Amino acid sequence: MEKLTFKASSGSTEILIGADWKSIIDKMDLSRAIIITDHNIRSIYGSYFPRVPVIALEPGEGSKSIDTIDGILKELLILEADRSSFLLGIGGGVICDITGFAATIYMRGIRFGFVSTTLLSQVDASIGGKNGVNLSGVKNIVGTFAQPEFVICDQNMLATLPEAEYASGLGELVKYALIRDEEMLGFIEENIDAVIAGDREILKRLIYRSVEIKAEIAGNDEREVGERRLLNFGHTVGHGIEVLTGLPHGVAISHGMMIAAEFSFDDGLIDIAGLGRVRSVLERMGLLPGIITEKGAISHFILKDKKREDKNINFVFLEKPGKAVVKMVALQDIIDKLAAKDY
Repeated sequence: MEKLTFKASSGSTEILIGADWKSIIDKMDLSRAIIITDHNIRSIYGSYFPRVPVIALEPGEGSKSIDTIDGILKELLILEADRSSFLLGIGGGVICDITGFAATIYMRGIRFGFVSTTLLSQVDASIGGKNGVNLSGVKNIVGTFAQPEFVICDQNMLATLPEAEYASGLGELVKYALIRDEEMLGFIEENIDAVIAGDREILKRLIYRSVEIKAEIAGNDEREVGERRLLNFGHTVGHGIEVLTGLPHGVAISHGMMIAAEFSFDDGLIDIAGLGRVRSVLERMGLLPGIITEKGAISHFILKDKKREDKNINFVFLEKPGKAVVKMVALQDIIDKLAAKDY
């Protein structure tokens, strides 16, 4: 088991990678815990849950809403949860977001932690203290910053993931390599078949490095006013693709990363070899399936992006594989660039 500590102004998180979640949970005092999970996770792992109240939600992005939070808060009142209570989220990114958000607004904040069950949440959603829900079709527009006490990342849990959910996490793994670590990108390229197959030791190494990169970046910029914006590579366009097509998050973001890389090439940042390398790794990992959607509809989501500032947006470009840069550009420039592309 590997350990990392994420430190930020709002608190710190102990991250356990390669841990056996059941043995760790068994050793914890969870007498005041309330579990938040979804029905799928409960059906697979429920027999291992501590004997505490469980709030089980419908699986999927549709549960990431104000209505769901309202229901959880009412259930916490019925359960007489107080400031000594602890919310334990067991699930993927949606459950982590919901659990963290509910915990930070109930009684102005109670303690919480995560058992992360998907590759996407182990490398991204559970780390860094962002907690939020969607509103009116706009992703993560309502939320808070607060740190879980712990995140348990047990790679054994990934064996039950549907193929699409696993691919979603692969997209975020590649993102970290593209924005920060060319050596990591090379390791992915050299071991691509093993990565796709879910080799446990290779995944453990990649998860550790991804978490390390996120901790380095987000720990210095918890509120996303500077360097943390790099983590949004591919997300400005990708979020719109995700909502419109229903593609898994990491796959939609992979399309967004490819588009951002092409914008970078058009602006003279990344060279043709670097652009080809981005496309090659994403295609080899099966992260660029064909999509059919209206570019005008994607533009609607770009205009609603929470990273915008008036009529401008902090957009993440690639200078080369392994190095990204954030530039403030006009929203209309991004929309015009998208319209000019043949997707």
